[in-house]
Amino acid sequence: MGFNYIGVQEGIITNRFNIKLNLKYYATLRKKYEIIILWYHQIMPITQKELNKYKTMISVERLTAFIVGDNDSLDDVISRYKNNIKISQALYPELSVLEVTLRNTINTMLCSCISPTWLEDEINKQNLLLNHDYDILMKAYNDLQKEYPNKMFTIGQVIAKLNFGFWTNLCSKRYNAKIWTKKGCFKGVFVNYPKSQQQQIHVLSVKLRSIRKLRNRIFHYEPIFKRPSALLNMYNMILEILSYLPCCDTSILKDTTTFLYVYNQLTKTTNKKT
Repeated sequence: MGFNYIGVQEGIITNRFNIKLNLKYYATLRKKYEIIILWYHQIMPITQKELNKYKTMISVERLTAFIVGDNDSLDDVISRYKNNIKISQALYPELSVLEVTLRNTINTMLCSCISPTWLEDEINKQNLLLNHDYDILMKAYNDLQKEYPNKMFTIGQVIAKLNFGFWTNLCSKRYNAKIWTKKGCFKGVFVNYPKSQQQQIHVLSVKLRSIRKLRNRIFHYEPIFKRPSALLNMYNMILEILSYLPCCDTSILKDTTTFLYVYNQLTKTTNKKT
């Protein structure tokens, strides 16, 4: 299928789809033409009537992220969309236990190694945190002040308000001098880290950033199951980080985890189709 413009009149190109294009921008648009055509071919097996059924609820743009082949039907795409929800849901226990355990363990360590009032001190005067992370802290604090204008709130509420990104940012070599090279800090968080390995926070930082990206994709409802084996590796990475952290009750995760069951069910179904 070519571009096949019908004619040029007064600086305007009219193509076969009756889309008017100013000649000034024609060259730029032409470079993007292949991308547009690829998208056009991908959705052609799915009729406009079928797409309109989900236009408000999901949107065409979101559905196209779940298209794999040119011959996909709408049923194929919706099936992948549902499977993505299922596998995302199945990761919630691991992600939630990791996030809560990491933040509480880091806070406990900082209270012990830096100061019992490290967070209150930081709110009053920036000392420990780098600028970006200090901004995150102050936003959380100010948001709580707005939520409770006439009521006191606890430092525990501030800790709970800080997002996963804040705590993973602290697990960075940028904080080596202020935190991780101080006696007891690394082992105060990663208590089960192998003794045979050198205690280097940047090794864990890389893994935590990858987990954070996955978490954000899940909570922004983006596709995470295009490469099942890669997702399985990410799952094992989450378990690895969890194994380094202190754990007072393993039953919480054991009684709620469904990831491997869902993963095996979905991959079996996918393999049967292929």
